[in-house]
Amino acid sequence: MVKTEDLASMADCWRDVFERGRLIPPVGQTLRQAADSHLTQSHGVQLTLTRLTAAHPPKETPEVESDVTYQLRVTFFDRNHQYFFGRTWKSTPQKMKNNKMTLNEILYFHTSLRLPSTVLVLELVALSTRSDRSQQALGQGFTVLDLFPNKMEPQGDRRLNLLHGSPRVLLHPLLKDVVDYSDHLKAIDEAHVECVLKGHPALTPMMHLLPENVLVSSKENIPGLATSPTGDGLLKPMLLKMLPFTLSRLTICLQPSLEAFESQLLQLINADCQNTQQPSQEGSLKTVVIQERRLHVGVHNGWGFIDTPQIMVLEPLASGVKGRVDSVSKQGTQTKDSSAASSAPQTLGLRSNLELRLINHQAVAVVFQLEYVFSAPIGRETMLSATSTSRAAFLQCLRWAMLCPFQEQTDWKGEETQLALQGGSKPNPLGVMVYNSAITQSAAAPSNLGTIQDVIKFRLAPTLDRTTSSPKTSLKTKPEDSSRHGRSSSSPTQSQNDIQAVSSPESPRGPKPHPAVSSIAHLEMDHQPVRDGTHSPNHEEDQLLELPFMPVHAPVITVGMTAPSLSTVSSRSSLAHLYSAGFPNIVDLKGQVADVLDPTEPVPFDLHREEIDPLQENLLVFQFLAFTRMPVVGIGPEYPLNIYFTFQFYRFPPVTSQQLRLLNSDRVKQKASELLPCVLSSINNDGTLNSESPGLQVQFRVDDSFLKPGEKRWFLRYLALHTMHVDIWDSDSLLLIGSTAIELKYMLRHGKTAVQALHEVDVLTTDYVGEETLQTGNAATNPMAVHTIVRGRLHVRTGNIGSPAYRSKGSTADRMQSHSHIIIPREITGGFTGGSLSTRNILQLNVRNTAQAQILQVEEECGQLYMGRINNHAIFSGEKKKLDSGRRKLERMAAVHQKESKKEASKTTCVMDGAKEVTLTKQPFWSTSYEDIDKAEGISNMLSHAITTPHQLFTSLGSAEYMEFVLKNPFNSPQTVTIHSSDPELSVITNTEEWQYFKELTKTPTSLEKDMFHLEDGAPGPKVYLRPKESVHIPLKYQSFLCDHNMTTQGPSVLPPSKSSNVAKKILSNIAAAKTIKVSFKAENGDPIAICQAIVEPSPHIVDQTFRLYHLELSFLKKAIRLPPWHTRSAVGGSDAKTHISVRCSDPNIICQTRMLKPGEPQDVYLKIPGGPSPNIKMFFVMVFTDKWMAAPSQIWQMYVHFMERVDVSCITGQRSCQSVVLRGRQTPRKVKCFSSHPQEIEVNPGGVFMLPPAGVQELQLKAQPWRVGTRFLYVNAVDVEQRQLVTAWLLCLNVHRPVLSKAFEVCVPVSGRGSSKKITYVNPYTSSRTFLLRSDHPDLLQFKEDKFQLDGGESYTIGLRFAPSLSPGSVEILVYVNNLEEKTEETFFVKVTYS
Repeated sequence: MVKTEDLASMADCWRDVFERGRLIPPVGQTLRQAADSHLTQSHGVQLTLTRLTAAHPPKETPEVESDVTYQLRVTFFDRNHQYFFGRTWKSTPQKMKNNKMTLNEILYFHTSLRLPSTVLVLELVALSTRSDRSQQALGQGFTVLDLFPNKMEPQGDRRLNLLHGSPRVLLHPLLKDVVDYSDHLKAIDEAHVECVLKGHPALTPMMHLLPENVLVSSKENIPGLATSPTGDGLLKPMLLKMLPFTLSRLTICLQPSLEAFESQLLQLINADCQNTQQPSQEGSLKTVVIQERRLHVGVHNGWGFIDTPQIMVLEPLASGVKGRVDSVSKQGTQTKDSSAASSAPQTLGLRSNLELRLINHQAVAVVFQLEYVFSAPIGRETMLSATSTSRAAFLQCLRWAMLCPFQEQTDWKGEETQLALQGGSKPNPLGVMVYNSAITQSAAAPSNLGTIQDVIKFRLAPTLDRTTSSPKTSLKTKPEDSSRHGRSSSSPTQSQNDIQAVSSPESPRGPKPHPAVSSIAHLEMDHQPVRDGTHSPNHEEDQLLELPFMPVHAPVITVGMTAPSLSTVSSRSSLAHLYSAGFPNIVDLKGQVADVLDPTEPVPFDLHREEIDPLQENLLVFQFLAFTRMPVVGIGPEYPLNIYFTFQFYRFPPVTSQQLRLLNSDRVKQKASELLPCVLSSINNDGTLNSESPGLQVQFRVDDSFLKPGEKRWFLRYLALHTMHVDIWDSDSLLLIGSTAIELKYMLRHGKTAVQALHEVDVLTTDYVGEETLQTGNAATNPMAVHTIVRGRLHVRTGNIGSPAYRSKGSTADRMQSHSHIIIPREITGGFTGGSLSTRNILQLNVRNTAQAQILQVEEECGQLYMGRINNHAIFSGEKKKLDSGRRKLERMAAVHQKESKKEASKTTCVMDGAKEVTLTKQPFWSTSYEDIDKAEGISNMLSHAITTPHQLFTSLGSAEYMEFVLKNPFNSPQTVTIHSSDPELSVITNTEEWQYFKELTKTPTSLEKDMFHLEDGAPGPKVYLRPKESVHIPLKYQSFLCDHNMTTQGPSVLPPSKSSNVAKKILSNIAAAKTIKVSFKAENGDPIAICQAIVEPSPHIVDQTFRLYHLELSFLKKAIRLPPWHTRSAVGGSDAKTHISVRCSDPNIICQTRMLKPGEPQDVYLKIPGGPSPNIKMFFVMVFTDKWMAAPSQIWQMYVHFMERVDVSCITGQRSCQSVVLRGRQTPRKVKCFSSHPQEIEVNPGGVFMLPPAGVQELQLKAQPWRVGTRFLYVNAVDVEQRQLVTAWLLCLNVHRPVLSKAFEVCVPVSGRGSSKKITYVNPYTSSRTFLLRSDHPDLLQFKEDKFQLDGGESYTIGLRFAPSLSPGSVEILVYVNNLEEKTEETFFVKVTYS
């Protein structure tokens, strides 16, 4: 048993917080005034005290020593009522330096008294030590800070002048209702306090942890708040998690016994009542009785109650008796029974359990308050109104106790805990007077004095896996408010006088009467704590309490990182059949067959060896050879017949192949146990098969004309690390068959002329199946099982043919750019040589600067600048705009003038066509103004080009590119430089820890400076201070989470004429557009002193896994994706990176987030995706980061969401159910055919091709006949057979139930035998002739002698059953359905087959 004897020694931590948090409440009239002004919502405020200036410090007196320190004190003050309230905050004492004192203190508070009369009083105090070592505090002046002038929000900088005297002068009657004290009080010369006051809405979530009108600093200990790494836990408060606990078996023992305690209590109250009443015969008969015994239980953090304390009704319990025992005190008599006194003492008990929500903090305590409800008669002397009842109730607190559960490391396993109940005048967290009687203490035996005391016993244990109870009625009634805020009296007369004063506006905090005895009954119905989030008297607007909740949808399991390899090896007969088809060989430039690599063996990656390979050009070949079908339940053996592929290689455009036919070989006899691959053959546009060569070959040429400078390294890493995702589609129904991944590392040549590898990979798809929903269960909580189904095998041959690079002398694609993270501006050695400031001279100057920076072919515009020419589409050194309107007008007018004056040889103009330039010898008079404008612009551009340093970046989605720009102050005076970026994706790293992280990651050997940047609200960017001629390194980071989401139309492509294979074009992909970002470094006068021009070239990213989700159209899709175990991945950032999991999405309209859980718990990524109309497809990327600063994504997922029309069907296994859907026509007539993902379970009528007129309506019948129990998702597509386009898609949600069984059978079948034959007799129950059909849910294990038979009325029939053999022992359950011609089930037989 956990026994607590000394309350003070147990909760020193809580006691310290409680003593510091005691405060004076505000005036009741002010509270009512704020409520009348609808100012019930508390608002957070931040007060920053920066500096105090005092020109004339106080002179030292001979009584004190010379060591004088100063302190600033802040207190709330009510100007209208001249009343100090709240708690006085005191700063850290410090000495005055140069008549100034730097404070740098940040205070926080929240209040609902947003009235002009609410102010703060700031007093400067001098602290000194007398000769007797005692401390002396002398006031040196004070000032008043208006918080809410004219009920406005607090904001702005303040400079407050100090006033002579003490703040006690504000209590003078002459200063009542004075707004400006400076007219009545004299200010101290050159003494003021500087501060900043503004609202702080971030305090709203933690207001329940801190009372109103309490000033706290950023370093204050507030239990319930998590520790902030910045040291200011109130700037962005983070709450600690609430832990559920259960309080049970609570009993209270009062000494010497319950009966004696209550009898003595009533004697004292009645005696006090008689002493205060006027003597009369009637008054002697009026006695006070106990109406109810109540227990308040709340969670207190030293500052206040976290939740409103719960009120429970206690019942008297006799020892060893579980029933209720009525106390004799309730009858108003004080007689004692000797037999009762000799028995064991009675106790007060709580029958039900109590749910508490605690915070794991040492200063969090559970507070218990024992309260009695007394009932007193009403007479004429009480002066109550005539509408009152005959008896009035009042409350009195008798005992209290507290427990700090987390004061020490204790495992709360439900052991009994005993606390000593306290009484008397000690300060308590309830703020009420507590009963204490010396007679009660003396009633105990002298020998036991000090050992026998009132105790409370209970059991406290954490609540694990508890179910959430239903919401119950709130207990926030007026009696509770009085018990929490009011101060109970010790006599009924005093209470009745307070009852009268309730209606008076002078005493708003007095205890309030209960209107009737019945109003305080049944208070133990609510055991759940009610969170008083808004502290508003209108309880209908209180914030609801959030309950622990987890999504019920099943997460999608990621298999890309944890699943085994998809590659398999076929038998020798399958390989022989495959190679006999005559596929073209992959040969090198000399005609030799490429070296064959084994895809089952690991391949080393040597980047240096690949870079020095003399064969720099690569022709990458993908040959799709064959596809092996796999048997799937509900799908025929000949499915699919025609397929096509979609994939994307590197940054080439996405590839959609033409239709490919699956051909079976007639020469090879296929065995039943062996699945032979079907050779692929392309289909021509006229529908005939291509007879030239089987298979499909796709080629990609990667040479110097395709790669950018420095991109070769990226491409080689892409081949070494990437797996190309391939989707396989049915070209007839446009349904996804499955997906697979091909490893690209076997396309690295390792110095060879050509390589090839044959891959045989599984084509996988996912199927979501739920358990059967019971009629009495909740369908929303049924788990969904995710099954991976192998739909087939794809045979692919990959190859890489190397060739030498044939390029011109000036080509620079093979030159590897030395990638340095430090950007050093080049010094301009030459000056302006004179001459005209023409556009040509400006461009030539920029050419020299760019050549010095060794930036090669960065953009098309820069390439034009190297040649020193400009055409109509040229750009001034990367400026993203064309020639200004004035120059264009000048050129047009010059061209017209030239055409009109061809005969005048002296008047020639210049027409710039990109091939030649003609000198302008004579200008017309109207071009003078444009020439002046052109000169000014030319000078500005020339100066801008001189200080611009270009830097090229090859970026990838989600990956951060780190760089440091060397910024130098060219002036002889210090400068505060403002850094501004034209694109928020390129930003300055201002966090020191983040800067250190990227320096270590990129191995940048430069110095690190803490607190280098100054951030201001509203500034265009961070500021940095530079000394004269000083150079600093500015850390920059580029990171983009956005990309292009354009998709091609779903469906196979059309084979180009005169081409037998599809060769991919060598054009850039639309992953992201290249752009130029300028980072300007501006001096104090606004002129730039340096410009860093980042030329961003997006590169392809690695896709680790691809997901395809199907959802109802025009609705939000909420999905969870399970992350793989991170211990199998080496995350960026070290071993502790697993604690920082964050996600980003490439689409800003999609909500993507994750929640940090305990170590070992599975981690999920939650997505909320807005839906579109059917059959739209939304594509986006999800990036998962495991390092704190998100340097590079650990995984990138490509997400496809297919939006479909949803159809819900409830059916029974083996029985056909019909559902009608409507297909609406579009603008043009179409030939449409409907296809099902499971043709043997879903039949669509009409099943053939039909004409869908424009704006017409076609009704379709969906006939579902499933064979598996549970919740399933199937798909139906309506396809335009001429255009091969998807018209509409339906998502069928089947809720399949088990049928009612008629009979049950059991049969034994030998293992490895020839099977077994059995029979069942069936009788036609009808009087007329009927035809019956036989069906089975396991057609592979059970076959019928006849699938159809006809019987006359009452005739019997023997059903012949043939059970297939099994290779292993076990058992299986088979259902046999007897259906009619409409596929309605007549009978269902259950057969349990045991293989032994």
